[in-house]
Amino acid sequence: MSKATFELYEDTAGEHRWRLVHDNGNIIADSGEGYANKSNARDAIERVQGYAPEADVLDIEQAAFELYEDAAGEHRWRLRHRNGNIIADSGEGYSSRSAAEDAINSVKQNAPWAGTANGS
Repeated sequence: MSKATFELYEDTAGEHRWRLVHDNGNIIADSGEGYANKSNARDAIERVQGYAPEADVLDIEQAAFELYEDAAGEHRWRLRHRNGNIIADSGEGYSSRSAAEDAINSVKQNAPWAGTANGS
């Protein structure tokens, strides 16, 4: 039996949000963003309920490559700093995951020794 409850609420800006609250009152997680309507916030809760149990833990020391599939079904990558900021991205989609992984490997191999050209 769960020791937590999802709470839906409307913030002061009129956006709908959720938070996961433990029985002891501590907030375990929150939506991190507002949604235009309650239905979208409920959908987000369902995604958390579905994805969280099998999600990997990403342990970032300095930075990490994030590989994902975009809405068009193309594979892309982002390089994220440990603070969550995006340092670089693929700039284009790839037809396969392996092609995106090849691009990541190319960045890893080439970026450390690449020079800088001054453009005007």
